[in-house]
Amino acid sequence: MRKVRQRPARTLPVAILDVLLAGVAAVRALVRRVAGLLPARRGDRVVASVIVAAALVAVIGTGFLVVTLLRTPDQFAPLGVAPPPSAEIEVEPGDGTDTASGSATPPASSPLAPSPTPPRAGPRSRPERSGSPSPTPPPPLAARYATEDVTLLNYTASVTITNPGPAPASDWRLVITLPRTTQSVAAVDGAQASREGATWTFVPDRATSRVPARGSVQVRFRVDGALIDGEPTACTINNRPCEA
Repeated sequence: MRKVRQRPARTLPVAILDVLLAGVAAVRALVRRVAGLLPARRGDRVVASVIVAAALVAVIGTGFLVVTLLRTPDQFAPLGVAPPPSAEIEVEPGDGTDTASGSATPPASSPLAPSPTPPRAGPRSRPERSGSPSPTPPPPLAARYATEDVTLLNYTASVTITNPGPAPASDWRLVITLPRTTQSVAAVDGAQASREGATWTFVPDRATSRVPARGSVQVRFRVDGALIDGEPTACTINNRPCEA
């Protein structure tokens, strides 16, 4: 494959000289034609030669004048090629432009310039309050009544008070109702007794004031005056019926 050599780009002075030389050649050819049309006389040929010489001198002089006026012909860019844009930018100090890189930096915010309005936040959702769980009430105390040592004139009874909860309990109240007011309670152990008619109320003493967790205490007493049908008609622990 044949390589095509590229001609170097012409500068402006070279282009002007080429135009002048082409003009000289055109003038010379024109004079020759005119001289050929004239009669073959010596005087006419001399006149034609003088005209050609004057035209050549005028063209050459004009070319040299143009070249002389161009002080720095080497700095002219080749014809048909645009000069590259200058990368240097003259910047006055303080205008917010970086002189080293040529990139503009944003100027410092002026105190008179309005500050950007921050976006409005949407309505805040209120956190749901997780209510603290209410403490679980302890399970109630239970009581079991039992009759022991029955005789002709009296009998002995025992009440076992049980605490099924995980924590100790106190301040219990045991109430027993006898069938007749002529009956009485004596020899109480594990409680203090008080009477109102046929109803007897028992409250804890020092030994039974605290019922341990998942434990029990016992109250014992003797019922006098019981001949027939002397068993209690009611028994409650903290207003809860006793178990038989």
